[in-house]
Amino acid sequence: MHSLFSAIAGTVLAGFVIWQVVKMHRDYPRLKQAVAQGDPEARSHFYARILRFEWVSALLALAALGFDRTKLMAATLQMGDTAFGRWMSSQSIASKPAIAGLGVGLVIGLVGLSVVRLRARGRAPAVAPSEIKPWFRKLVPDFTALIPTTVRERLIFAALAVSAGICEEIVFRGWLLYVLHRLGGLNGTALILIGAALFGLCHVYQGVTGVIGTTLAGVLLAALYVATGTLLVPMVLHSLIDLRVAILPSSIPGAPRAQVRQET
Repeated sequence: MHSLFSAIAGTVLAGFVIWQVVKMHRDYPRLKQAVAQGDPEARSHFYARILRFEWVSALLALAALGFDRTKLMAATLQMGDTAFGRWMSSQSIASKPAIAGLGVGLVIGLVGLSVVRLRARGRAPAVAPSEIKPWFRKLVPDFTALIPTTVRERLIFAALAVSAGICEEIVFRGWLLYVLHRLGGLNGTALILIGAALFGLCHVYQGVTGVIGTTLAGVLLAALYVATGTLLVPMVLHSLIDLRVAILPSSIPGAPRAQVRQET
């Protein structure tokens, strides 16, 4: 009975994620149009929708895992018996303490960078979007419609960022890797790469560069998960990466910088 419940929850989760990804890919152009037309509630409504998606999917993932927290530990992936696991244990630079330290260092670096940018922000002149080179803008993920431009939006986006760090790690590093390993028979490098690719595809609304960028981020977060054995470090790093948008929205290429400064 317990396994049947987990199977049903996992099936519902997979369908729910696919439906939401397709729906977001379809509706994101509508958000951009609403923002361009000056709808003051467009972003807030979209943020609320993403928040619902994140927490519903996380709860479904936990249900699919039988609310067994041990299944959220990287030890269940049995990486030690794979080429990836043996490589990690044989390379001093890739040892668990070293990679854990890398994760902590990235967290500290992001916090330090945010502090420096905040101190310099009031002194540096705003750069108009038109000053960004066209070739460079083509490399930027299609994300600008989601960048907050008011204090209220930034507060909501901050909650969204923390939720993404918690919920998306549970779904994509916890549940997804567990299912790909146990049911799909994937191990080692293939498990991490395929899991990261699926994570990237869920950001298809951001365009090709967005998919590539989030796939690479997925590889890093999965490596930290495996190296530390826990989701805690990936959760913190993921949250801080997304929080950068709320704390320093004008640091994102193509962001509506003048509006951010004017309304905040």
